[in-house]
Amino acid sequence: MMLGRGKSGLGVGFTGAPYGVKEIVRFAKLAEREGFSSFWFAEDYFLRDAISNIACVALSTERIKLSTGVINPFTRNPALIAQTVATIGELSGGRVRLALGTGVRPLLESAGIEFVRPLEAIKEAVEVIRRLLKGERVDYLGQTFSAKGVKLWENPYFALLDGPFKPSKVPIYIAAIGPKMLELAGAVGDGVLFTAGFAVQSAREAVSRVRAGAEKSGRSFAGVAVGNYVIACLGKPARGIRGFLAFDVAYARPENLTSLGVPESRVEQIRSTLERKGIGEAARLITQDIAELLIACGTKGEIQRRVEEYRKAGVSEPILLPMETDVVALMRGVS
Repeated sequence: MMLGRGKSGLGVGFTGAPYGVKEIVRFAKLAEREGFSSFWFAEDYFLRDAISNIACVALSTERIKLSTGVINPFTRNPALIAQTVATIGELSGGRVRLALGTGVRPLLESAGIEFVRPLEAIKEAVEVIRRLLKGERVDYLGQTFSAKGVKLWENPYFALLDGPFKPSKVPIYIAAIGPKMLELAGAVGDGVLFTAGFAVQSAREAVSRVRAGAEKSGRSFAGVAVGNYVIACLGKPARGIRGFLAFDVAYARPENLTSLGVPESRVEQIRSTLERKGIGEAARLITQDIAELLIACGTKGEIQRRVEEYRKAGVSEPILLPMETDVVALMRGVS
């Protein structure tokens, strides 16, 4: 089933492995031709970065929305994020969207980056970034971030150069899993982004949290977009996907798995195997029943049905994340 230009509300996403930048650009062009509404690139640490890829895609496409998904304010200061988003907005003709998250704590800390007050950090970063993108001069003192008279397109040693900056509204999605972050997304985000490996039932429960956050803050939930990465592969999941799921299961919020019927003992077995024997052995413990809860695999029709299940759960924009599959066949066949 071909996805025509009239179809909307389906994104496609990639991360820094295994595809190179030129392949990513090729997939992005195909996504635009096939009528996908958005293209996402996740920044998983120590792989290819998100911004370089999105910038290349911005110059190679004309219509498709472009989304960072996600970057975080610990590796990139909010002022730098605003500068980057404004630049990609210029490259793309205003097609950019920002998905902001806290990142993966162990990986951040392994790079010597301090991970502090994640909830406050995201809230403060959203405020600073929004104000800068509006063209405001920002004086801000928060618990985690500060800005002293910062304004986009103002630099003291280029003060005599005239450079027009056109403020624009950039939708900001907040990546969230935990209840407090989900409510924050509803309270201040233009959208929320659920991670890969998030089951349909987990998405349904998370949507209710986002709705509650919106209502508590006096906002309409109808104005909050809901994105969800959906790992997708034609056929059965191979070793790489099972490795990803092993890590995801080992360190997920326990209630997200037990509510799906996965015994806590199985989660503990996967976690202990991962820590003692490595990801290769842990991947062997990801059985088909667990995989089917967390990803979309099988025939094109089966993947399509799983996408529709996410829509019914309240996800307004499912985002296919092809892994270990024929990417072109998947993108052409699933809508």
